[in-house]
Amino acid sequence: MRTRAIKSMAFFCLTIAIFFSWACGPGGKSAHRAHSHLDGQFSVRPEVDSTRDYGGFEVLVIDNSSGDVDTLAMAITDSTGRFSMDVVAPYRGVFPLIVSRAGRVLAFDELVVAEADTGSVTGKFPLGKQRLLIRRSEENGAWMAYRNSKIQYNQVLARLVQPGNYNENLIRRATLQTSNMLWSLRGTYPNTLGASVAAGEAVIMLGGWDDSLLVARAKQLPLDQPNLVDVVRGARRAEARLHGEDASIRLVRSYQKSFPEGEDWAALQSEIVVAYIDSLDRGFAKDAAQELSDRAPSSPWAHWAERALYELDNLMPGMPAPGFVATDLSGRSISLDSLLGQVVVLQFFNPSNQTYLQELGLRNKLFNALKGYPFVPIDISVEPDTVIDQAFYEGRKIPGRHIISPGGIKGPLPRLFNVNLIPTQYLIDQDGKIVRKYVGRAMLPMQRDLARLLNLRLKATVAR
Repeated sequence: MRTRAIKSMAFFCLTIAIFFSWACGPGGKSAHRAHSHLDGQFSVRPEVDSTRDYGGFEVLVIDNSSGDVDTLAMAITDSTGRFSMDVVAPYRGVFPLIVSRAGRVLAFDELVVAEADTGSVTGKFPLGKQRLLIRRSEENGAWMAYRNSKIQYNQVLARLVQPGNYNENLIRRATLQTSNMLWSLRGTYPNTLGASVAAGEAVIMLGGWDDSLLVARAKQLPLDQPNLVDVVRGARRAEARLHGEDASIRLVRSYQKSFPEGEDWAALQSEIVVAYIDSLDRGFAKDAAQELSDRAPSSPWAHWAERALYELDNLMPGMPAPGFVATDLSGRSISLDSLLGQVVVLQFFNPSNQTYLQELGLRNKLFNALKGYPFVPIDISVEPDTVIDQAFYEGRKIPGRHIISPGGIKGPLPRLFNVNLIPTQYLIDQDGKIVRKYVGRAMLPMQRDLARLLNLRLKATVAR
């Protein structure tokens, strides 16, 4: 069943785009369908409408994880504002919850759908800065606790990277405190999706701050941990910093034994390739990539291995960055050759990506602090729908030059830089050579690298 059309399609598309779907299991989506129940009541503030007729609120739960938009449940409130509906999802996960009236989207939020879970949602419109409140649901209570902890952490980081506030010790303390808080949700909300996701986040965010604790906690997580591969990636990098790349590869292979084939084996094999790339061991990296191609010949990982071989030959640190010419959103031409003498950050992103959205505030504050320095950030959106891109940029002041990639992530510019995951960033020095590639969260290590490239002037600027 397809969701009904909503009049403001540009806004609706952007609404859909900024949601994400977490799923259970190391490989992503479970094969088991999830059934839950949601009821609730909506009203309107009397200063807006004093009729006390609260009928006609349309409540939708949708799934957009496949690229299409499917309706999982729909209900319309009666005159008292009440509704009740059963939600059937293809897997246990987090899905967009949208409330509209008379064709206008009034609220969008997240709903955990898990087997036999029940919840009740309320809201008084207009919501202002408030969010929808979901009660009587252990699953959604856990998700709200996880989400609020992350929001508070991001707010603290946003303050600490402002000029005059930067303090690495305070950032470390905030990171450790948030990690401990997220980790503790396993005891407060046992066996919930929110607590499981929070535990994985608690591990990953420790990278570079407490690597020993990161590895120790990663080993405590079960093999059906959501995004287990991301946890292993974080643990591999931490182990490399602690004991070297050989030890980090042994750690990945220890997990790989539990997945002798299939998607998870291939994903972990790709991390082994990355480990060899990080250690600049091109020979072993090529061998590992070839093994991945041979053992998963009919899967997308064979293409990934082909692109890894391309990266080994063209995109390693110290190599000249591939040249390109593109047109930015203002209609001006931009080329990498014209930026020689300046430090460049190329960031490939998608407006729907949560990691990008979570780091956007930090990125803007950091890059704004670099105004007046020989530095140029360039954003390349891999969202091919220009309506979504334009809606995303509208009202936002994002420093730098902005490019939309024709063809999305499969377009020529992302392919030139071997972009497979979002966000991906490249740091390029004043001579046009690649300094480092970052995948995922990168603002703190990038800040340190930028400080070095700009002769520590960035550190002085942010700390002043």
